Amino acid sequence: MGISRAIAALVVLAGMLTHAHGCGINIINQCSYTVTTCSQANRAPGQQKTKLAQFSLQAGQSQSLDFGSECKWNNGAIWPSVRGQCESPYVANEANDWDSTNWAEFNIGADGVDYYDVSNVVAFTLSMKIRPTNPSQQPSDRQCGSPQCIINDIPGFCKGNNKLIPFPTGAYVCQNTDGLAQQGPTDGTRVFKNACPNAYSYNNDGATSVYACPTGTNYEVIFCP
Repeated sequence: MGISRAIAALVVLAGMLTHAHGCGINIINQCSYTVTTCSQANRAPGQQKTKLAQFSLQAGQSQSLDFGSECKWNNGAIWPSVRGQCESPYVANEANDWDSTNWAEFNIGADGVDYYDVSNVVAFTLSMKIRPTNPSQQPSDRQCGSPQCIINDIPGFCKGNNKLIPFPTGAYVCQNTDGLAQQGPTDGTRVFKNACPNAYSYNNDGATSVYACPTGTNYEVIFCP
């Protein structure tokens, strides 16, 4: 996707935001089953990725990511693993299923502003929502708003050029074929956009999909909101 594009997409919003205090993300599993959850920072091209973190969140459990007083998490992402293993068995710190899942993406501490989005650019597998919990600004649209994507019937949703993939873990994945190929908007990516209008459906979809809030805001990433 384009967390790097997020800064350009919301540079106007940055001037409207004021600073707050605090810094972290609480990942909450509201699903009725266990979700293998992955997180990693420095995922932009050319960066050295940080160590992949993996959490097994049972129904109702949560996991906090604490970024300390520095309030920095550069080009980070949180995602549900459809294989039950975050890291590739072949390459250290490479995601095992990056092309088979949706993402909650963050760039925290970018000149006093956090940018975040829900991305279906490569696939969708699990409903998710991002919610700022202590914004110093009154939420308004993409300013401290709460992007989400909820699709309950993945086999019924996954039509046309998009590819339905069942995994042995029981997960269904709808692969966004054109988004993965960095094409769009197309009929294939519009299927995702129509279902989830405030989530990324292809790489250059930032005009309606990037959100911003002051650095110091805390966030929730909610599975099965």
